[in-house]
Amino acid sequence: MKLNEWRLSKKLSYRDLAYKVGAKHATIARRWCLAEDHPQRLIPNTDYMKSIMLATQGAVNANDFYN
Repeated sequence: MKLNEWRLSKKLSYRDLAYKVGAKHATIARRWCLAEDHPQRLIPNTDYMKSIMLATQGAVNANDFYN
C-alpha cells in the first residue's frame, strides 16, 4: 500500500502523518506521498522508513516507495 493511500484511509493530514512518524514538517510527509513521477517526490531515509513501517503496522513498507 502506498503511504498516501494509507494516510487517506486513516483521514490524516500531512501534519498528522509527519507527527506520527517523527518528521519535523508536514512538507516532508507530503513529499513522501507524491506520485512517483513528481519532481519533488522524496523517498524516506532508513530511519523514517522504520518509523513509517511501525506507524502503519506494516501496511506500508520500503518496497511500496519503488515500482
